[in-house]
Amino acid sequence: MKRLYTTFFAFFILSAVIHGQPTNDDCSAAIAIGEVSDMAFSNIDATTDGPYHLDSPCPSASDEGQDSIFNDMWYAYTPTFTGNAEWTLCNTADFDTKIGVYNAGATCPLGDSDLLTCNEDGSDCDDGTSAMIFPVTMGETYLLRLGGYGQTSPGLEGMGTFSISQFLSTVPNDFCSDAIVIELGNMQDFSTVGTITDGPDHPDDSACFGFGSTTATNDIWYLYTPDFTGSVIWSTCDMITFDSRLVVYGPDVDCPVQTDDIYACNDDGGGCDGYSSELFFDVEEGRTYTLRLGGFGGDSGTGTFELLNENPPTPPENDLCENAIEIPLSTDSEDPEEIDGSTEDATFDNSTFILPNCLGNATGGEFADVYFNFNSGGFTTLELNVFSFTPNGQYFIDVFEDCTTPVDTFQITNNCFYYDSEINPEFRDTLLTFPKEATDYIIRVITRTTSDLPGDFIISLIGLETVSVEDELYFGETSFTPNPLTANTGYISTNLNRTTDIDLTITDLHGKVILENNYPNQSSGNSKMKVDFPENTSGVYFVTLRSEGFIKTFRVVKI
Repeated sequence: MKRLYTTFFAFFILSAVIHGQPTNDDCSAAIAIGEVSDMAFSNIDATTDGPYHLDSPCPSASDEGQDSIFNDMWYAYTPTFTGNAEWTLCNTADFDTKIGVYNAGATCPLGDSDLLTCNEDGSDCDDGTSAMIFPVTMGETYLLRLGGYGQTSPGLEGMGTFSISQFLSTVPNDFCSDAIVIELGNMQDFSTVGTITDGPDHPDDSACFGFGSTTATNDIWYLYTPDFTGSVIWSTCDMITFDSRLVVYGPDVDCPVQTDDIYACNDDGGGCDGYSSELFFDVEEGRTYTLRLGGFGGDSGTGTFELLNENPPTPPENDLCENAIEIPLSTDSEDPEEIDGSTEDATFDNSTFILPNCLGNATGGEFADVYFNFNSGGFTTLELNVFSFTPNGQYFIDVFEDCTTPVDTFQITNNCFYYDSEINPEFRDTLLTFPKEATDYIIRVITRTTSDLPGDFIISLIGLETVSVEDELYFGETSFTPNPLTANTGYISTNLNRTTDIDLTITDLHGKVILENNYPNQSSGNSKMKVDFPENTSGVYFVTLRSEGFIKTFRVVKI
């Protein structure tokens, strides 16, 4: 949440403060300027006549889903050079500012699509003051909009000074227009320290631009034109000092590149330490590819990269769902039929990928997935067994009705698991409440390569029990009260058709057991059992009752 800034900056004296509405309050009254230094301004008593922006690159989290620059005033800037201009209010205003630049030649009244770029809080600027760098062409005119932060009108207002000048980077390929031509080779040194970000945002590509950061920050640029048709690998894997992102545009695109020009990208390469990156992409002889090397969330640093003619590894045969490998259903728990599997070198389709419902952080990431199919064979409960030969392999395992439809968690209980073989190389759990009819299903095994390591494993399924129509009524009407549960203690009520011992298991959505208990000699008819949840266990849980091979499962919400 933004703080309101009331401290008055005493280190400058405004040479001309206009009390009342500023003369350049309206877009049509923009003041013509060129390069200026310490130009005084005040937006006190200004109105807001600029457009709202529905998808601003510097949003103010408007309550109405729109974004604006409030109490705005206007300048018409005509640069005396072609290159990059730096417009800064950094530490030279006494309020939380926001600035915007509109495309060359745009006329009043402006529309949402006229916005070139904007900035709310400049990098390393105090008290919410603003600064930006943007590309310009000599002789063209750009409308500049200067106002205050706000979620709704009226926004903030105050006084200050600003400067506009040509920005000259000390890094030769800091801008796309200055991209360096490179050839194939190992150990190519680079530094992104002190660079600015001039590449586009990619808000719709969660694979490469997730986790709250939609661009490659502090980017540098290269051009590569191959003399062959084939595949190349571009990698910073284990060769850098920061969290990198690699982006390829093209082929044959002009600067500034656009969001839709993206060709390939990678955030965190599989098996690469320190969030370094690696990607393969196909190339055509004689066509030019624009390479962008930046960081995550403002990260920058030094290192080396390699660009080599190399084919990507061959993915597993069941890399695609339509090529799923069958897991035979076993009935012998001592000697089940095991199927080999591996997420090593597996790929995924970011455009169609469905996140597993037991994934903790679902804001981005790159994955490797493989597929298996099986038939439930009329068993209502199956045991899933996985053994990882990779000591520190990590996997998510979930169940689909078909290649595009995940099984509803409440139709088949425990349909998603996280398995870390570093904790235990052998994973075993149950899939509960399958229908009595023999039904086909898909099992997907996933590694989140952004944070986990892929691996080799064996997988098997064992049918445990079937339930007849009469057996389904064994527990009769069963409920948990109160549900939702606001304290730690609740009660299970059930109607038994004979006296029996009951075993209780409570698991979370990840399949982790949080409570086990036994209730001996429960009488036939109405039976009530007290359940004490552990402290600090808010969430959604599955309660499973077992007795003499019969099972009853239902959901409880604990607040």
